[in-house]
Amino acid sequence: MKNPFRKKLKESVQYGEKGGTQLSRTVRAKDGSLELEIKDEKYRLRAVPRHHVLHGPLAPLKRYVKTMIVEHMMKCLPHILPDAQLAEPVREFARVCDLVIEAEDELEMKRQLKQGRDAMCMFLQEDDAWRFRWQYAMEKFDMKKVRLNKADKYFMRAKSFKVDK
Repeated sequence: MKNPFRKKLKESVQYGEKGGTQLSRTVRAKDGSLELEIKDEKYRLRAVPRHHVLHGPLAPLKRYVKTMIVEHMMKCLPHILPDAQLAEPVREFARVCDLVIEAEDELEMKRQLKQGRDAMCMFLQEDDAWRFRWQYAMEKFDMKKVRLNKADKYFMRAKSFKVDK
């Protein structure tokens, strides 16, 4: 069965809202991944955000997750532990989340990140089966591949995030 959300990438796509939209095109990186070459930008974007997916099938999912976190967090508030009482791996997750929250410029995004942090910390603290799997996955990351490069930092600044702290 053909996936209705899988569309062939176009040679020229529109990206962002910097003075309207910016013309861009998809290109292959040396490693075979797709990148977005955006007209008049200094770097390529290490991804090809697909508008029809982000604002199509992912949009209700994003809204649902945000709503679900808020609703369920309200039920969990009496059970949230102070960071000092969290298991060491969960406390480290909380510490890194706090760095992300501190670097964020937008107040609404800060609020959402804090709620997500609290929800994930509670989940990882209370459900050791998932915490162990999460820890295992984290150990396997090759941080050289995950680390932000100059292009990532360049585009993050446009997303109201202070990456140079």
